[in-house]
Amino acid sequence: MPIVKRRHACVALSTMTFMASTSLAGAASLTHTHPHLQTHSAGASTKKKPHAVSAQSSEVISVHAAGENGAYGKVRHIAGGGLMAVQTGGDMRSTVTSEYINKQASTTTAYQAVSLAPGANLSQSDPYGFAANSLLSVRGLGGNEIGQVWEGMPVNDIETYNGYPTYWADGEDIDSVSLTQGSSSITAPVVNASGGQVTTSMRDPAHKMGGLIDYSYGTLNLQRFYGRFDTGDIGNTGLSAYVSFSNGTAKNSLGPGRQMRRHIDFGFKKEFANGDQMKLVGSYVDMNYMYNPNPTLADWQASGRSYAWNGTFSPGSSDYWRQNRWKWEQIMMSLPSDFTLPGKVKLNVTPYFLYAMQNSPASSTLSSDGNYYGTEPVSVSIPDAQASGGSVRSDYVGVQSVGGFNASLSRQFGVQKVTLGYWYQYSVDDLSMPFSSVDSIGNAASAWSLQNVTMGNGQPYLAEKEHTVTQTNALYLQDEISLLNDRLKIVGGIKTLMMSKAGTNGLPGTQYHVGANNFQPLPRVSATYKIDSHNQVFINASTNTLMPIDDTLYNSYSGGAVSTQGNPAIKPEYSISEELGYRYQDKIVHASLALFNYNFTNRQVSSLRYVNNVPVYSTINGGGQTSRGVDFEAGLMPFYGFSPYVSVEYLHATIDNNIQVGNDYLPTAGKTAVRSPSFQGSFGLVYDYKNFFGTFSFKYTGAQYSTFMNDEKMPAYKTFNLSLGYRLPSVGFVKHPEIRVAFINLTDEKVLSGIASPQLDAQTARGIYGTSIDGSSPGYYIAPRFTTAMTVAAGF
Repeated sequence: MPIVKRRHACVALSTMTFMASTSLAGAASLTHTHPHLQTHSAGASTKKKPHAVSAQSSEVISVHAAGENGAYGKVRHIAGGGLMAVQTGGDMRSTVTSEYINKQASTTTAYQAVSLAPGANLSQSDPYGFAANSLLSVRGLGGNEIGQVWEGMPVNDIETYNGYPTYWADGEDIDSVSLTQGSSSITAPVVNASGGQVTTSMRDPAHKMGGLIDYSYGTLNLQRFYGRFDTGDIGNTGLSAYVSFSNGTAKNSLGPGRQMRRHIDFGFKKEFANGDQMKLVGSYVDMNYMYNPNPTLADWQASGRSYAWNGTFSPGSSDYWRQNRWKWEQIMMSLPSDFTLPGKVKLNVTPYFLYAMQNSPASSTLSSDGNYYGTEPVSVSIPDAQASGGSVRSDYVGVQSVGGFNASLSRQFGVQKVTLGYWYQYSVDDLSMPFSSVDSIGNAASAWSLQNVTMGNGQPYLAEKEHTVTQTNALYLQDEISLLNDRLKIVGGIKTLMMSKAGTNGLPGTQYHVGANNFQPLPRVSATYKIDSHNQVFINASTNTLMPIDDTLYNSYSGGAVSTQGNPAIKPEYSISEELGYRYQDKIVHASLALFNYNFTNRQVSSLRYVNNVPVYSTINGGGQTSRGVDFEAGLMPFYGFSPYVSVEYLHATIDNNIQVGNDYLPTAGKTAVRSPSFQGSFGLVYDYKNFFGTFSFKYTGAQYSTFMNDEKMPAYKTFNLSLGYRLPSVGFVKHPEIRVAFINLTDEKVLSGIASPQLDAQTARGIYGTSIDGSSPGYYIAPRFTTAMTVAAGF
């Protein structure tokens, strides 16, 4: 739940048992269960209690190193080499596991991990995932419509609802990432899951003392160190723990500047004799990174990859790279716990907390006179104004604290399981836009220093000052019935979501107190039928929502007048979705097919506007929308080391109504929705046999419109990635070292990777009442250039 303000465009799962064949150094093979990775059902479940499954759906686990530690620990043989874990629930879901993630570049994020899944469309400019300005859309639905859950806690930005996985975890500590394409779990603590849900699960502490060290070096002068230590089981206490640290730097892939990321993950686990458990999972990140500018199509055609910030400072300029370097610090902790209460009642409770500070600035210019503080004219004092020529850094400073808990009680009554839950969250978001002076070479004070452009009364000059308190309450009730000897499962439930926002606009003007209250009932139902041990059909109907972002509450000012009127009456986006699907899973082939249909009202599309040269998130109300399509994915279990994978999506998304602009309407009814390519396809191939391993991936994304009027589109593009690796024999306490090389954008495709800021129209259009409506150029993400990174890793 990071707090980048409008700047960037644990779901409950049922568990399964994996029969593991463990190769211990100098020891005989043995069989054990692996409860951490699991299939899912629509019902609430206890994450760590495995139950038996048929041999056809079991997955073999082997260990490359002595005990439970090695270069990367357990290796489960999963379809597609880790790209397609077993699923059994009533919705379309794709799960990518550590077996695939740990064969990629060591900087791989959760978004990059699921980028080959059907419907997933990843837009980014940084190949190593250090920079947070990226976007994951699913079935044409933007990143702010994808609920993000990390170890049971929501991690969407509370203000914009976007997700930034570079803050959450190091790839070495991720056990699996699941993408639910069409909906979210009823128990998930999210308020924005119209487009689905991404669930990131961290590894458990190992039962044996040891650890992992790796070092990466690569293109753009990438240097990254990672180290982890596992305590193993601490006596007979049932306790185990791990802590990891990473430090990575690299040059900016587009223009001058560097990325820097320091990160800590930690986990503690307490297991009780009756199977209950408690986990404390935490993550801390400290980042400095470049926000790359988003070119228009004309900019891209004229400048290509050279469209970037200026590497040298000129007095009076507003494009110097040092003024566009972002600072971020964040810590978050989650305590997912499972308990057995009297009367066979199961309690699942997850308290969580997040605190973050950020400064996401931009280069700008400012004069001493002609300024307004809200609606009041003011003169400002700019230190070093003569030397800088009026150049300043427009700071965008935010502090956010979030706390909450999600708790549910469940009980089995014969063939029926009933779950009752409650989610509460309290968040405080302080946001301001002060200014910092720069010297004659463009340098400004540090990100956390007091901004020093002041008004006549000595107070900082601000372009924005907002304080928002949000309280979220959700009650959910679910009933799961299992019939025909567990072959037929029917799940029905309802979540009532209530959100209250209260804020203040600290700038002088007519607006001070703001507030909004929204209530949404969200019913859903699903059914799965197991035809036989290999074949399954599923169907579901669900409702989801996207609550209005904070920015919709507040007035914006320009030249002393209100330029954008705050509107607390904006209705939440509401969607009704249906899926009809089929799965086939045996010892060789896993395949899933889903037909889907969405109907939206008050469709909200995230976009960008600029305040003092700072890109600021806003929303466009797209009215109604209908989306229909097909998702398909298939993977093979390892065969002589090879595990191929393929995914395909066809999407037909149309706007249902004309969009109001002033007192007129743009004729958008029947147009294709933005960010909705009609075809996407991926191919992956994983090889892992004896000492050699590697992966190859290909992704094709069709052309997609960037305006609601369909008068501009982003061209289709393709990318290729490759990784190769070799495992070496153990030497002393060094267990199974390995070396791998990752090649990102292997063929150096010079393409745009996504739409950062869709617009209503790119060219001047005529409304249905004859009004001339000016166009505005959309902005785009530039795809990363070819990069290669070598990683050397070893367990101990």
